[in-house]
Amino acid sequence: MKKIYFVSIILIFLSCEKEELAISPHTAGNVEIQQIELGQDYILQVFYDLGSQSVKHQNTKTDWDIAFESSYNGFHILLNSSTFSALSYIENAEFSDTISTTNLNWSWDNPNGNLDSTAFGDCRESTGYFIIDRGYNLNGTLRGYKKIVIDSITNEYYQITYANLDNSQLNTFKVSKDPTVNFTSFSFTQNNTVTIQPPSEEWDLVFSQYTHLFNNPEEPAYLVTGVLNNYEVLIAEDTSYNFEEITYDIINSLSFSMNCDIIGYDWKQYDLEAGSYSINSNITYVIKDRQQRYFKLRFIDFYNDEGVKGYPKFEIQEL
Repeated sequence: MKKIYFVSIILIFLSCEKEELAISPHTAGNVEIQQIELGQDYILQVFYDLGSQSVKHQNTKTDWDIAFESSYNGFHILLNSSTFSALSYIENAEFSDTISTTNLNWSWDNPNGNLDSTAFGDCRESTGYFIIDRGYNLNGTLRGYKKIVIDSITNEYYQITYANLDNSQLNTFKVSKDPTVNFTSFSFTQNNTVTIQPPSEEWDLVFSQYTHLFNNPEEPAYLVTGVLNNYEVLIAEDTSYNFEEITYDIINSLSFSMNCDIIGYDWKQYDLEAGSYSINSNITYVIKDRQQRYFKLRFIDFYNDEGVKGYPKFEIQEL
């Protein structure tokens, strides 16, 4: 992969805890096999619901650029990390000034979902403006840059002004909050809001490329392919038990986290010599969804029946 500036996709705070059982033990469901299509170039983002074991929405990853927190008091803004997007903050300059991207300092959203660790941060009182590196198109060409100022944030909407770096295509747009979703997405290409996230109560996991952050100043961010979870979904990663051994009775012995990247990308690994991926099948994820149900999930493949990568397959069972 190339060294580039990336970012991404979600959580209000970091927390690890042992969860008390919220429901009474019951008969476990059947073990089901599911496979998600991302495509061999990982062009899709797929939102998945554990309870119905179904895809709730999918979109091409370049369909959006930024996303606005949609709650009444929300003010956070996310970048689209699946396109390698990055952000730089400009102070002591006029919005109409011609801007060069040379020597800018770039930052990224933390994929753990901590909203206090977004690249935009709390921009309600910012006096400057932002440069967005939109990352890459599906064919690997550059998507270009936008400069944007956050004019206002209210309980009902965000108002933004944005343009190309040479001040062409200047637009002002009001993004209305939609409280049924966590974030309302916006596309510079469409100059409008676009439907990306399903209603917040209808999905648990999103399969997608996203930007992982490393503690390495020479290569602080890297594009990976994996799984992020919705807010309020708790996940425990276990390697002590075989998949078959994990039952409802051991839930209280597990450590659950609210971080959005607990599943992440390292359930698979790439073999440079073989030129292929293998699965870490000893990892089982126990997931508590927003409806207080528990599931266990284990990945078993990353290829479809024709041997094409980008098709994560997993077994799942409600406990």
